[in-house]
Amino acid sequence: MVKKLNTDFLSLLKNEKFIRLVQQSENPPKLLERLRARYPDDAEAVRYAFEFIRTNMQEKREMEPDDFNRILNNILRHAKNRKRAKTQRIFISYLSRAAVVLLILSLGTLLVINQLKVDSIEQFAQTITDDSSQSVIVLSDGTKRLLKYDDSVIEYDSDAQEVVVRKDENEAERIENRKELGKQVLNQIIVPYGQKQTIALSDGTVIQLNAGSSLTFPAKFTGKSRDVYLKGEGYFEVHKNENLPFIVKTEYMNVKVLGTSFNISAYNDEKTVSTVLVEGKVKVATKDRMFLNDEYVMKPGEGFFYTAGSGKPVLESVDVNDYISWKDGIFIFTEKPLVEIVRRVKKYYNKPIQIEGEELAHTLVTGKLDISGDFELAMQYLAKTIEGRYEKTPDDVFVLKTPVLQ
Repeated sequence: MVKKLNTDFLSLLKNEKFIRLVQQSENPPKLLERLRARYPDDAEAVRYAFEFIRTNMQEKREMEPDDFNRILNNILRHAKNRKRAKTQRIFISYLSRAAVVLLILSLGTLLVINQLKVDSIEQFAQTITDDSSQSVIVLSDGTKRLLKYDDSVIEYDSDAQEVVVRKDENEAERIENRKELGKQVLNQIIVPYGQKQTIALSDGTVIQLNAGSSLTFPAKFTGKSRDVYLKGEGYFEVHKNENLPFIVKTEYMNVKVLGTSFNISAYNDEKTVSTVLVEGKVKVATKDRMFLNDEYVMKPGEGFFYTAGSGKPVLESVDVNDYISWKDGIFIFTEKPLVEIVRRVKKYYNKPIQIEGEELAHTLVTGKLDISGDFELAMQYLAKTIEGRYEKTPDDVFVLKTPVLQ
């Protein structure tokens, strides 16, 4: 989708999101090509700013004369196009050259500052990994503890000194969660595919984490907002506090609330992220559009869907039960391709499932699937829903097939 930035070279060099995007790109030429195609009216300003930042990111490399002159000429053209008093025009060249010199000297520092300004919760979330088949809690000192129970309730006390993991009223494990003096206590719950967990945060907010998800959060909230970071899917029941908004951060969007119930799906292996609002009011902001990030205020019964890099998000009315029923052990789907349903079932049970044939994979399905019990029973229900069958291979792969014609 073609966009117009309504910006210039110098503004781009002051844009922290633009600098960070260029800095973190794994394929700079491809990124530059995509940005210039998306913003054709500003293609030259984007290219000059992009090259300037890339040049100054190189260690022990000074700017080549051609690079310097090209960028300087761009600034001069920009300056000459502005309406200025005649007495000011004689200073354009000197001011522009000074601006470039100052930018060259300061950009390295700016990039370092941007590195330090990376959100601490997001940074913690990105650095912690785990491939355990059991749910894991990462404690304040960085140690990891396996959680004994699947679908347990993890509770945080108000002083954040202890974590209580409950299977039921009679079974509970207490884990020490002391912090180092002067440091914020950040914890993370990692839930593998095939499991679920419920977390009761210190402020009274309750989150149900779906299979293949993780939540990073402070053991005790401080500051002006209650920030958490989600990978995967979670159902949130936020404790209301008008003075401390609750913010759920994901890779491509942030959701800001005061007190409400909603579902977020933001799996790393899926292109589309979504928020579905059950009650209350939330504000959703996209993150990866760099310059033109938009904010949307949602009403109950609405869903917000955003596919990274695809353009404008979609906000529309939905049947919320289709998106939140998983927490009650049911998948509800209306006119959904079978491949999407299978993707969810694979995550939920952590079992390999294949679909025989493209036609069957894209068959639209409407119905309910009980996922509260045994996996093979769920497969039987699914096969019956599509009026088909399934087979299990010697490698324990489950294959959905169309019925055998007599």
